Amino acid sequence: MACSRDYFVSEKNYKDTMINTVEPFLDEKRNDGYFEALDGKKIHYVFYKADMPKASITVAHGFTESTEKFREMTYYFLKMGLNVFLLDHRGHGLSHRHNDDPEVIHIKYFDQYVDDLHSYVKKVVRPNSEGLPLYLYSHSMGGAVSVRHMQKHPGVFEKAVLSAPMIKARTAGLPGSVVSFLSRTFILLGKEKSKVLGYKGFDPGRTYEESHDTSEERFKYYHQKRIENTCYQTAAPSYRWVNEAVMISKKLLDGKRNSVIKAKVLLCQPEEDSSVYSDVQDDFIKTVNGGRLVSFTKCKHEIYMSVDETVKEYLDTIEDFLFNE
Repeated sequence: MACSRDYFVSEKNYKDTMINTVEPFLDEKRNDGYFEALDGKKIHYVFYKADMPKASITVAHGFTESTEKFREMTYYFLKMGLNVFLLDHRGHGLSHRHNDDPEVIHIKYFDQYVDDLHSYVKKVVRPNSEGLPLYLYSHSMGGAVSVRHMQKHPGVFEKAVLSAPMIKARTAGLPGSVVSFLSRTFILLGKEKSKVLGYKGFDPGRTYEESHDTSEERFKYYHQKRIENTCYQTAAPSYRWVNEAVMISKKLLDGKRNSVIKAKVLLCQPEEDSSVYSDVQDDFIKTVNGGRLVSFTKCKHEIYMSVDETVKEYLDTIEDFLFNE
């Protein structure tokens, strides 16, 4: 069902609209803070309260991303009547980092992300939602975190949108077993926090054509934010992160674990995805009771950073799922 959106941010005047309309609107509603994770580390979060909220939605971003990348989506969610809660996953943005290299993302075990998300819901989301329904929106790595959370804590979220979820990451064309063996070898050699061989650091000269986006204007706007703030310049995984990402895929595809998921699940799949395996997403959604998959054209891995036509369809699909299903 197509929705009328007089607040849509078009590529035609994207930068101007973001700077003069969207950013001021969000800044007035912005609440920043930190909560303490189970291991005592500080995790950064941001939340925005809608004027007349119908529900609250928690945003789980992807690998190397941050809360800052989802400013446009946050704007749309607020306009839909949703309180919006975002967190910087550990190793990202303004949250705690386990290693000294600001460009490398390291994790001790994947479920740390899941535990952080659960703590965030308990400590920040619920207390500021006043009994409203809780929804979940996630992208890529955040999708893996979200699925694992729904397996471990069924019933917390009523609905979940998984955008290009990392059910199984592409690993440079190598089988997962090979990647896991190589990463474990480097871990045993004391390199668990080191940048994986072959990965470059943050590249300020990266072009739109090299990105996961089909909208040049959307790409350029966030890329400039990354250039200006080193906190957003994460660019590569550690060997431990790679090993954990490979291992978590088995759990995400476990039908028994997925059978306990209570949330209604919408999986949004891009037409062209070079980061994760789309066919594995097809297998995954079949294991979720009532799960539904919708494909989108004219987009790569980051559907929300696509051309206007695709983003409009994406928003229509998400809004219809959240409020009419």
